[in-house]
Formats: sequence, structure tokens, C-alpha cells
Amino acid sequence: MSMQFCYQPLSTSSSIRLLRIGKFVSTLQYDLIEVNLENNPVYDALSYTWRLGSVTSGDDPEFGGSISCNGMKLDVTANLRDGLLRLEQLRQETFIWIDAICINQQDLQERSAQVNMMGRIFRSARTVVAWLGEPRSDRDVQTVEDTIRFMERLPCIKEQQYESLSDYEDAAVAALREVPPAFDSDWFVLVFFFSQSWFQRCWIIQEIVLASTIEVYCGQTCIPWGLLQNAARCLAVIRRLNSFSQSWRRQQFTILSSIPMVLLAREYCRDVTDQRDKIFALLGISDRSSLASSVIGKFDADYAKSIEQVYTECAAHLVEGRAGYSVLSMVEARSYPAPRLIPSWVPDFSVLPSPPPLAIRGQCPFSAGVFTSSLPTRPTVSPNGKELYLPAAARLGRISRTSETGEEICSLERMTHFFRLLANPALRLAKSATQAAAAAIEALWRTLIADLADEQHPAPSSLGTSFTQWVTYLIIRALDTASHASANAADQFLNGESPPEPTPTFNSPVRDLILSDAHITALRSAPPEYRYSDVRAAVEDFIAVWDGAIPLRELLDATRVAVAAGDRARLEVTHKFVQTFLRMCSARRVFSTEQGDLGIAHQGARVGDEVVVVPGAAVPFVVREVEGGAYALIGEAFVHEAMDGEALEGKDPLALEGLRLVNQCQVSLEVKVVLNTLRVGL
Repeated sequence: MSMQFCYQPLSTSSSIRLLRIGKFVSTLQYDLIEVNLENNPVYDALSYTWRLGSVTSGDDPEFGGSISCNGMKLDVTANLRDGLLRLEQLRQETFIWIDAICINQQDLQERSAQVNMMGRIFRSARTVVAWLGEPRSDRDVQTVEDTIRFMERLPCIKEQQYESLSDYEDAAVAALREVPPAFDSDWFVLVFFFSQSWFQRCWIIQEIVLASTIEVYCGQTCIPWGLLQNAARCLAVIRRLNSFSQSWRRQQFTILSSIPMVLLAREYCRDVTDQRDKIFALLGISDRSSLASSVIGKFDADYAKSIEQVYTECAAHLVEGRAGYSVLSMVEARSYPAPRLIPSWVPDFSVLPSPPPLAIRGQCPFSAGVFTSSLPTRPTVSPNGKELYLPAAARLGRISRTSETGEEICSLERMTHFFRLLANPALRLAKSATQAAAAAIEALWRTLIADLADEQHPAPSSLGTSFTQWVTYLIIRALDTASHASANAADQFLNGESPPEPTPTFNSPVRDLILSDAHITALRSAPPEYRYSDVRAAVEDFIAVWDGAIPLRELLDATRVAVAAGDRARLEVTHKFVQTFLRMCSARRVFSTEQGDLGIAHQGARVGDEVVVVPGAAVPFVVREVEGGAYALIGEAFVHEAMDGEALEGKDPLALEGLRLVNQCQVSLEVKVVLNTLRVGL
């Protein structure tokens, strides 16, 4: 077996290769044959990962040796080699489809064509064999067995019995309380089990969705698919995450529209060797009718194209198809290192969306762009595929102030701009705080969380109490932290004064973190506006404006007494709002416009950006003018009293202006080229 295996071109566009497993065990000798799917061949398909994750102990080399394929040597990964040895025991005299073997991975044209057929390949397979990997030690085997026993103890609840996900989760929580209490280690082992590489693969979404029958193996252990599904659902409920419940909810489910599937892969499928697969891996189960573009032809997997080309063409098809403006909700300002050179309106599907989109949370509850007009409102892509034209947009105003992000407010205790913004006399809500106090407070806290809590809209009114107590603690923490940060900062106290001693809240675990040496060092190096005098001035301005709507001074006195007595009840009241606020605003910041509107937007938003409402879009957007009347898309926004069509009500369609969205980097580069040309000419 010295000669390296050489692939021969496939005969027809419906041809695939199948690996034949013989009747002899542990030989690693196989035949690779060509078949035509039109002839309905009988075969199984393998779902696996090239590299192993946490189920193994020690490092797993990428290549595990060679197998004999038609008498020639073919290199395979260690995990695939283990899987083949196990398949020889389970599937003798069987044909099986395995991507790494049955596709010539070096031939980009064949690879693209076969990937475009993978939906049909898995749909036609008799059984999909999911191979999780071979345990590397007796301890790993024991861990798998313990995990299965714990899975068998979990209650089984069928989602089809409930009308909504929240109803299902409530029933699941009630059922979990009825079973004997589990040790933390049991849940830890289950989390560990689901952290294996196979569960992180992008490709398994379509492989499992399209399977008629599924068999799951971890080493020699067969895990019933129904048991695995139920455990994933229970874990999703416990963790209050939808990652598992969305992708493992049922063995068979209808083809989903492209947007939810793309978002699912972007958020939860981290294990891809090729970032183009974040798109290609979903084509087999995406609704192709939602992928339509007048500019770019049929969208198929094509590995000859760059990542940037694939993402741009995918976004063009989606935005001109049924997805429309929902695509723009997947965009966030490129604030991470080395962003891709793609147009500002194109999502970078390779990175985790941060923050999670407002307009793609199940059934979107917002309708900011609802508009009745005979004029065209659909976006169109430019002939070069790089610009997006929005035929109409209503301008809500320019951003005049921005706060810190939710993460900075809650973790770094930086909130001077937050208090200053909310105390701004030009803010409409601040003006109404004395005239319609209850309504102003409710509008304020609902805006800070986009009126969403655990996918519920409107958010439950009980969060209002949690909010008022949170604001009280926020003020105490702001002053407390600022006094610590300012200690020994002589430049801040030129007249010899010193900040007051901080309120003793060391009983709080949050405060224990905040007062760590490293944290205090970071705070001492903070900009001047986070030193005591500026923080106190901002807090006093906030109290002066909002004390009539919230009994702040009374709450502050009661909270300080409770803190001194070690009473944690008031602190615990804040948790619900804090969790909701961080989920929504950890990567967003609060803003106000020149017109006094209040909203939240992506952390990349800055003073001078414009907020617009586009007819047909569910949410407003923040855009930034670059050059020549072109704009860069920063991301979506939530604006108080602009989420249900208020901004377009009574508008003359002919008075609305169009917007041209481009790549900010691209525009800057073009301007530089023009300027350099002029200099040379001079």
C-alpha cells in the first residue's frame, strides 16, 4: 500500500462515491465506488468531526494514519480512523458516505458541487451514524456511562404538548423539581458531554435535521437519540439558553427560513475549519426561495470564492429575497480586531453577534417601519454587489449624547455619562419626570432593556420595582467606587480635600470583585470623569431630575441602612433587572438625540451618527455619513416611541430620502486614492 490514492472525476452531476465496508474486522481496507443518486442506492452516512474535543484525554493529532482504499493509501484523521474501526464492527458489508473520503477535497470544483448536494445525500441515507469519538481511558468510558444514567433520570416532556416555548420551559422546570435532586457534578458532566466537538459542528445541523434515522455512538456505547434530545432540552432549560432547544428540538422539522438558520450557526456553531461553511453548511436546509437576487445569480457553495465574497453574496441574496431588512439587524459595527473588508451592510458571519439582534428573536415584536405606500420600499444591491440602496428612510435625528456600555456600567462601575445623559434637561423623558412620573419611569426602564425580557414583549411590569432598587444601588456603587479610585490621586484634590470613605458593602460578592486590587488599579487610571468630583456631580444632577419620579433620597437612606446591617434583600431585588439589562446592553450603549429621544444602540454608535427608520424594517438603524452622501451601517437601535410605526405616521412618501450604504473602509480608501491622484497631478 505504497501508492497514494488518486481520485477519478465523477461521471455525472448526480454521482457520489460510497465507501464499502467488508466483512473483515480491523483491517482498514475498503473499496470506494461511484453510484448515481438517481438510482436510489442504499447507504448510510457518517456524521463526525475531524478533530475531537473534550471526550478525549490528551492531545488528538489531526492525522491518525492511513487506510487502504482500492488498494492505495489514503490519509485520514485520528477520529475518522477510530470511527472506521468501530464501523467495521457495526456495519459489515455496508456502503457508507463519509465526506473526507468520498469527496476529493483538493478539487474545489468537485468539493463545491458535492457540498451543494449534501442536503440530498443526507436526506437519501438509510441511517445517519453520529460518531462522537472513542474514549481514551477507562475513566472516559465511566464518564460516558455516568452521563447516560443521569440522562435516563431526567423527566421527559414533549414540546408538541405546549403552545409556546415559555409554556414548555415552565412545565420542564416543574417536572425537574419533581425528580430526585441532582448533584452539581451531574449537571457538570452533562455540560461536559455536550461540549464535545461534534455538538459544535456547523454541519451537524443539516445532517441531523435531514436524517430519517439516527444512531449515536461514543466508542462502543450506543446512545438513543431520543434520550440525547431530551437531555439537551433539559439542559437548555436549566441554562436558560436556546442553543440546544433550537437545533435538537425534534428529529424531523420543517425547513426553516434562511435568517434563523444562519443566525443559529453564527451563534452556536464554533467548530468550522473553513469560515465559508458557516453559510454553505446550511444551504441544504435553507428555504431557497428566500435567497433571490437580481444582481447575483443562483447562490450555491463555491470554494473558489473568498470568505468576503461568500458573505457579501449571501447577504445580497438574503436582503433582496424574503429576508429583506432583517439581514441588517445581523450587522454590528466592526469593533473587534482585524474586521473583514466587507460592506458595512453585510454581517460578518464568522463572529458571534454582539449584541444579539433585536429583530431576530423568534417572532419579532417590533414594527418601526410599518408603512402603507405604493412606492417601492425593497432594498436593492448595486451592480457591483457592494452597495445597498434603501429607497426611503425617515430621519429621527442625530445622536447628541451616549452613555457607557452596559458592561462598563455593571462591571467597571463607569457610569458618569449614563447619569449625565439621563439628567439632560433636553431629554423628553426627563422633562416629563415631574409631570407624568410613573409613565416616565416606566418608559425609561423599558427603553433600557428594549422592552424585552426572556423573549417576552412587553417586559413584565414587575421589573419596574427591580429597576428602581437597581438605580439606587447604582448610585451608591458609583460614589463608592469613585472614592476608591480617587484615593491617593492627589491631582484630583488640589485643595487638600479627600473623598469620603466608601459605603461598607463588602458583604456583597459584587463588591468583593469591584474592590479587588487589580480592579482598583484599573479604576485609578480611569479618565478624569470617573473620579469622585465628576461622578458626584453627575449623580446629583440625576437625583435632582428624577427624585420626583423615583423616591431616590428615601431609597438611598434605606439602602445604606440595609447595607450596614448586612441585609441582602434589597440587593437581591435588583438581580432580575441587572440580568435583563446586561443581556440586552452589555455591548450596547444608551443614547439621546438632538430632538430629545432616548434609545439604545450598538456600542459602536457615537455622537453625530444618525438614527433612521426604514419603511419595511422592524427596527430603526444607526448610520454614519462617510463621504459623498454615502453612509455606513452601524447597527440596529431601539428608540422610545418609535417602535410601532410612530416615526412614519402621516409622512409623505415622496418626502422620504433614500440612503446608500457602503463600506466605510472602502470609501475612505477611495477618497485617499483620489487625493493622492490630485497631489500627483499638482
